[in-house]
Amino acid sequence: MLSFSDKERVENMPVNPESMSSRYGLTNFPVYKDFCSFFVSGVVGIRHFDRNKCIQPLSKYVTSSDEAFAVLTLENNWSRWSSMARTKSWKDSEVPSAWTTSIDKRKSKDDQEEDESGDEAETPQARRYRGWTAKGILRYNQLHADVMVKRELKEFKDFEKYCLEEFQAEAERLGKNINKRKRREPDRPLPMATHNLWDDVNLDEDTEQEGVARLLPAGMQGVGV
Repeated sequence: MLSFSDKERVENMPVNPESMSSRYGLTNFPVYKDFCSFFVSGVVGIRHFDRNKCIQPLSKYVTSSDEAFAVLTLENNWSRWSSMARTKSWKDSEVPSAWTTSIDKRKSKDDQEEDESGDEAETPQARRYRGWTAKGILRYNQLHADVMVKRELKEFKDFEKYCLEEFQAEAERLGKNINKRKRREPDRPLPMATHNLWDDVNLDEDTEQEGVARLLPAGMQGVGV
């Protein structure tokens, strides 16, 4: 959640919808890296993001859909979050989200009749779209297409390299071993499920005995077989 002391700080935040338009510009690399760290990580899963950020390029663990949805979420909630920051009221705001709506807002609209035109774009209730208005879905599609195009450009490759180096440098400063891997125990053999899908009569005796043993719990193996 954003937290600022006054309106000016909110409007001048480096990470905002306006700064996203030049997210792969060289001068904007630090801003967009922070956006990925704090926003995109929440979309893909913070642990998943942290496990991969020092060892793989961004595109290997963040899909174009993940990135587009993170940008969409920022745009959708920016005005609402900014209002909450200015009033220091972190539970609710009278400012609605751009393409979704709160539960209270939805309840207040339950008694209203649907627009005769069938266009719900101006009322972000959009239950038929599972919470997003038609305009919100269209905006996501625009962002997704833009991300896919830009990921093919050299600027994005440069950004990936920058992120990888910066994440590694941060890990070193924090004393984290980026090459450390958790020891993985070898997989234990599982008992075989019984079935009648095919005839096992052609199995040789040794193979059959081994198969029967694996059908039994560990404590019963070797007993009467």
